Amino acid sequence: MIKNLRSIFVVALMAVSGSMFAQGTTEPKGEVIDFVATFSKIEKADNTDKNGHEFVYLEKHAIEQNGISVVFAKATGSSAPSFKIKDAKTGNADKFIKLFGGALTGENKGTDGNTMTFKAEKNITKISIAASNADQYGTIKANCGTVEMTGANPDAKPARPAIDVLWTNVEGGKTIDVKEVVFTICRDAKAEKYEHVRYGSAIVFTADGAATGINNITAAKAQNGVRYNLAGQRVSKDFKGVVIENGKKMIVK
Repeated sequence: MIKNLRSIFVVALMAVSGSMFAQGTTEPKGEVIDFVATFSKIEKADNTDKNGHEFVYLEKHAIEQNGISVVFAKATGSSAPSFKIKDAKTGNADKFIKLFGGALTGENKGTDGNTMTFKAEKNITKISIAASNADQYGTIKANCGTVEMTGANPDAKPARPAIDVLWTNVEGGKTIDVKEVVFTICRDAKAEKYEHVRYGSAIVFTADGAATGINNITAAKAQNGVRYNLAGQRVSKDFKGVVIENGKKMIVK
């Protein structure tokens, strides 16, 4: 009988654990930040170039969205991070923001260029950034965590290297708590032309705690007054014999 009781306890524990797993391991939905949709709404240009294209400079237009902010800075880049809100010929906006690598000449000459900083009220666990093709490609580094470049397509015209960004909060094999991630756009030290990256959108994932990423774990509550026989089967109040109710064994005559 003791063996049977142990079996019932194990079955009940597995049921509760399964309930916890099912309710607690759903990956949180990321916050989509659409750069193109955001900056396309701006009507007044910060600058009109000699060809009649109208631009806004991203340094002047930070994004604030549901507890997440994105701030752009020129730093020592070869040009200001920008977005074309109106093409002189078509009247259309670009489908990407443009960030530049380091300057080729002058007092700010170097490989490090524009920066893009993500901040959140909660810990940031993952950032995915979708890129667009370009003729010259800069690279990306982050002040923390791990950056993986993906999305290479050798058949694209021009051929597309790995320029999508996947950042995760893993550093030195360990998960870290971080609420601010700074990306720096870099050019190759041997480059003879400026290099830049083009991004259309980002998805930011956050969590209350970076160590687990699991929130709101709840366990099913035991039902008071429900009876089970020694085989673990639910029985009615009319059942006669040995039963388990509220975790206690009793004999019903």
